[in-house]
Amino acid sequence: MKIDVTKHLTLGAKRTLKAFRIAMFEELSEKEFDKITVNDICQRSEYPRATFYNYFDDKLDLLQYLWSYIAKDVFERLSITSENNTLVDAFNLLLGFFHSNESLLNSIKENNGVNSHLWHNMSGYLKHEVNKVVYQYCADNHSNQVPAKMLSRFFSDLLIGMLEWCLFDEPDIETKTADRYLIALLNGKF
Repeated sequence: MKIDVTKHLTLGAKRTLKAFRIAMFEELSEKEFDKITVNDICQRSEYPRATFYNYFDDKLDLLQYLWSYIAKDVFERLSITSENNTLVDAFNLLLGFFHSNESLLNSIKENNGVNSHLWHNMSGYLKHEVNKVVYQYCADNHSNQVPAKMLSRFFSDLLIGMLEWCLFDEPDIETKTADRYLIALLNGKF
């Protein structure tokens, strides 16, 4: 990304980023990522290509921004809604995101589902973010019998795997049931 979104942004920059974010979400709800063009995004957002390229290198760069926006939104709520930052809370926030963005999920399902480039890109980013959160928790807990890096990788893989299973294999599963399965896996009770 050509601008640093961690720094203070002007209202105009925030408005422009929001327009591109919404345009990409809308495009993804209608067609697969590989068929979306920068022109499509610009036309839908009502911004010229030059403005797009002031912010992003290409549509992949916009996609990475989209994932970072989603992860930031989810994980900011995690620290607000949970004192312990538990994996179950993170799982519920991620699952809730997809349930509240049905058009994005439907687009992913229609366009090769769990094997799509879009899902691999998104789940890889989310796994990385979960890994950072879990690593921080494990590193702070000095009673670990396993290295914190290994624990964080294991739990982030488990969380994203559980999310994939719920979204693609068992889309009608109730959250309480999914939580019960996740807790059983976390406690080693198969």
